Amino acid sequence: MSPAIAAGTALLLLLGLATLVALRPALLIRHGIARLCPGVLFCGPSQRRWLALTIDDGPSGEGSDALLDLLRELQVPATFFLIGSHLRRHPGFPQRALVKGHQLGNHLWVDSCSALLPQREFLRQLDATERRIRRCAAPQIPRLRWLRPGRGLVHPGLVRWAASRRQRLVLGSIFPWDTLRPPAWFQRWFILANAHPGGILVLHDTPELSRQTLATLAAVLPELQRRGYRFVSLQTLSAPAPPGSSC
Repeated sequence: MSPAIAAGTALLLLLGLATLVALRPALLIRHGIARLCPGVLFCGPSQRRWLALTIDDGPSGEGSDALLDLLRELQVPATFFLIGSHLRRHPGFPQRALVKGHQLGNHLWVDSCSALLPQREFLRQLDATERRIRRCAAPQIPRLRWLRPGRGLVHPGLVRWAASRRQRLVLGSIFPWDTLRPPAWFQRWFILANAHPGGILVLHDTPELSRQTLATLAAVLPELQRRGYRFVSLQTLSAPAPPGSSC
């Protein structure tokens, strides 16, 4: 094989791999990355057609309330990963979400790359956010056991630091690149194409993205339900599976 043909073949393979990662990352996550990071929850066992919905970066105000209304209408539970500093502007959201049957998670104090934080700062943000969530949720008493690192990057230190606070890191297996603002049809296609038993869907609730998230969920949640999927909490999805099972 000539060097030119070899280089062309390698380029095509790289392009194919990049396309797979961009359009069907659930396959790579389930059969590769999740097994390499046992301390991080990417997806649940695949015996049942269960999905968990998670929403990051809130609360955003009216957008968050609209999401609660839609989820109540569709009878879908979610885990809202809240940013502590955002609760200064919208302190009533944690209590409303809990009353409607949702779970709350910790997304640290500011929206930044958690993997770049030193241990002291990481734990400071984790603790401050947990205190703020509990204060805003009162008299409800949330069970805070889930933590999603900012920007979705992890390293072994993050896993240990979170565990020291009895928190488990959660990422996901269905991420429709919504923070990049792709067309609405792409987000709907992506979610439906990557849905799988045990999947964790990740979307975002910010002033810029909450309307987009609302429209996406209004379109895909009923379709997934028609396909036989049932939405459950992260706690239910992550329950221990029989030996030998995987995402």
